[in-house]
Amino acid sequence: MSEERILIRREGHVVWLIFNRPERLNAMTVESWSRMGELLAEVDADRDVRCVVLAGEGRAFLAGHDVEEIRSHNEGIASGALSGAQLRRWQQALQDSARWIRRLHCPVIAAVQGYALGAGCETVAACDLVVAGRDAQFGFPEVNIGVTITNGGTYFLPRQIGLAKARELAYTGEFIDAEEAHRIGLVNRVVEPGTEREEAERLAARIASRAPLAVQLHKTMLDRGLETSLEAALDFETEALVQTAMTRDNLEGAAAFFEKRDPQFTGE
Repeated sequence: MSEERILIRREGHVVWLIFNRPERLNAMTVESWSRMGELLAEVDADRDVRCVVLAGEGRAFLAGHDVEEIRSHNEGIASGALSGAQLRRWQQALQDSARWIRRLHCPVIAAVQGYALGAGCETVAACDLVVAGRDAQFGFPEVNIGVTITNGGTYFLPRQIGLAKARELAYTGEFIDAEEAHRIGLVNRVVEPGTEREEAERLAARIASRAPLAVQLHKTMLDRGLETSLEAALDFETEALVQTAMTRDNLEGAAAFFEKRDPQFTGE
């Protein structure tokens, strides 16, 4: 890639992935979606990472797919040079980012400023937690150009905001602001513009200070709980409790509580 379109930096137990095409509102290409999947896979292999934050440079979080690449694809479709099979392969690269966000062993926070549209909004929906500036805009403009939502949007949205609101956003292509996104459950915290990363950093630091195995299991348990029976969820909760109770972190956490000090968790 001629430019580093996704920056990665580490701060203790927290990793930041930062979309870095501010001149294009961080719009992504197939190549950059592939790179995002690679980076998330690398992060997942490092069990010392306890939280990931996604952010964007400039005026947007992520304003969807690059319109120039969309134009090129459409020209290929019109001429017959671009096949459905190739589109499916490219779609796989895009969707792998959502897969990795949910597979990742630790929570992922989106720090959203400006626009989170199309695939950008789908990326937000795949994250565990969302911090948004008050002036942020969310939406799915796909119907405005004759295509459909991708990257798990139709899976995550009904679970987060309810089927009726998901239908409204998908059918109309209209945008909503951060306050409305918070009201319907897409956003966790609304902050003043320019402080999105600061709030996300505080939230990530708090999560990173908690017992990592317990946090990891909570992520898995909550995801599974949406798709399983009560009895299966209760069984998994029991096994998770036994697993975490037998750790050094549990002993440290209990000792710190009784000694009125902050626990020092190691993930063991």
